[in-house]
Amino acid sequence: MENIAALYNGSVDSLREAFLAGRMQNDNETKISDEAGTFDTIYKSAIGLIESTNKYVQDAQQAEIDFALGNLTSTHELGVIQQKANISLQYTVAIRDKLVEAYKEIMNMQI
Repeated sequence: MENIAALYNGSVDSLREAFLAGRMQNDNETKISDEAGTFDTIYKSAIGLIESTNKYVQDAQQAEIDFALGNLTSTHELGVIQQKANISLQYTVAIRDKLVEAYKEIMNMQI
């Protein structure tokens, strides 16, 4: 459960930093390089989230194989590993859904 909390805190902190960096810019002095830096931070955070989710899923698949082969005898440990992967995947999908929703809302704004 520690790893899930670290995953959540890391992604939230990265997004918060990117948001604050974007808000600190003066509206009249918006620079392309600053916007690219903000996008880059969000992009790297998203990639990190996907990579860690992928690692949890791979760990769960390997644990299932180990359990089937008899290398892992604890069903409790198998369940914990699978639950970590499940929660991580649900979190990643929820973040994706919110980003898509925000994108659609921005695209529907009147200029």
